[in-house]
Amino acid sequence: MSNETAPHTLTLPQSLSIRNAQAVREQLLSGLSENSSVIIDIPEGADADLSFIQVVEASRRHAQTYGKSIALKNPAGGRVLETLRRGGFLTDMDAATCQFWFHRKEIQ
Repeated sequence: MSNETAPHTLTLPQSLSIRNAQAVREQLLSGLSENSSVIIDIPEGADADLSFIQVVEASRRHAQTYGKSIALKNPAGGRVLETLRRGGFLTDMDAATCQFWFHRKEIQ
C-alpha cells in the first residue's frame, strides 16, 4: 500500500559501511516501494564509507526513474561530508546533487 501523503522517514544506523551496505540498500528500496517519498535520517557522527555514498546515489537514481523522491533530513556533515570529499563527489557537483546533500544549490 502506497502512502502518498507523508514521506517515510528511514533512520539509519551509526555505522554506514560496506558491512551493512546491503541492509541499507534493502531498507531504502523497501521504503521507496511502499512510499512516494523517503527521508533519510543519518545519525549525527555516523561513520560512513564510500559504499554508503554509492548506495544513496544509486537509490536517488532509482527513485527518480520511478517518479519518487529521496531527501536527507539534515545536510551532510561530519564523516559523510569527509567521504563525499575524499570520493571526489564535491567536484563538479550539479545543483540537484548539491541540494540533496547540502540543502542548497551550491557548495560554499
